[in-house]
Amino acid sequence: MDTSSETIIIKLSRKKMILALLGSFLFVIMGIWMVIDHKEITSIFLKFPLAVLIAGILSILFFGFLSILIIKKLSSQTDGLIISSGGITDNSSAISAGFIPWTEITAITETSYAGQAFVIIVIKNPEEFIAAQKSSFKRKAMTANHKSFGGAVSISANSLQTTHKNLKKILVEKLTEYNRMNTI
Repeated sequence: MDTSSETIIIKLSRKKMILALLGSFLFVIMGIWMVIDHKEITSIFLKFPLAVLIAGILSILFFGFLSILIIKKLSSQTDGLIISSGGITDNSSAISAGFIPWTEITAITETSYAGQAFVIIVIKNPEEFIAAQKSSFKRKAMTANHKSFGGAVSISANSLQTTHKNLKKILVEKLTEYNRMNTI
């Protein structure tokens, strides 16, 4: 992490992303196995061959898509998160928000979902921010984040070279510093 000249740069963690990619590949392989042997597989949760087949297909599709996103992020040369006097530039995930000026940020909160912690960036005009996103995938994901967690932008430390606790601490400190310097 580089903290020179008031800009904090948090790089993407190749190690964390490679581990996530290996996990995704494992679930794709498991999904393929479930599709091939769906008639022979039985478990407490998947008692019927059709349920096993559907679970296998969903596993291949979801974790295959996730693998593609991780590979794209691994091949990217951008920093994961840039925190400057002007705002936050989020390049940490497939639904990265890009640049968010401090003037648009009202709060930094946190939540967890499925055992994963997220820092939530609460924005003044979330509908405008969401509408400005070029990708329909991003717009849908940000809309779901806003409805579920109260903020259109969620940042996980899972792909960054930092911890969730440290990420939240830095963002809260920088927002507080910005607000203190710009309060009349």
